[in-house]
Amino acid sequence: MKYKHILLILPVLFVCIQACKKVAAPPEAKVTVVGKWFIIKHDLKLIKDGVQIGETIKTDYTADDFAQFYKDGTGYQSAKGTANSPSLTIFHYTLKDSSITLYINGNPGVVETITRLTETGFAVHFESQVIDPNNPTQIYTGIEEYEFKR
Repeated sequence: MKYKHILLILPVLFVCIQACKKVAAPPEAKVTVVGKWFIIKHDLKLIKDGVQIGETIKTDYTADDFAQFYKDGTGYQSAKGTANSPSLTIFHYTLKDSSITLYINGNPGVVETITRLTETGFAVHFESQVIDPNNPTQIYTGIEEYEFKR
């Protein structure tokens, strides 16, 4: 007789447990480059034969210095220009993993590595070859780090 009661109680208990509402975790917000990013720092290092020979750090940016990224892969960069208005540069971009490639005026893309991307901060790393204007046979490596905030 005891077993008959247990067999009746188990399905009822199972239904009650299934009816309990489970709280789902809120979906994580996806952090993206889309939006307006104000430049706050530019660090340029010049490397010759593996040795750093110079560095320039700029932090005196204004509200005119920013990059605007749109969802459709386009954007524009604003930089403090003349006293009358900022200069604007239109670009296209693609994202793949931690790389962002910028295309300006139909030129080959410039590939930058995203080193930090949060809801409020964005940083990229870029390396290029720099030719010495006084000696065209001498090539240096330029390492640039840009930091942005929302």
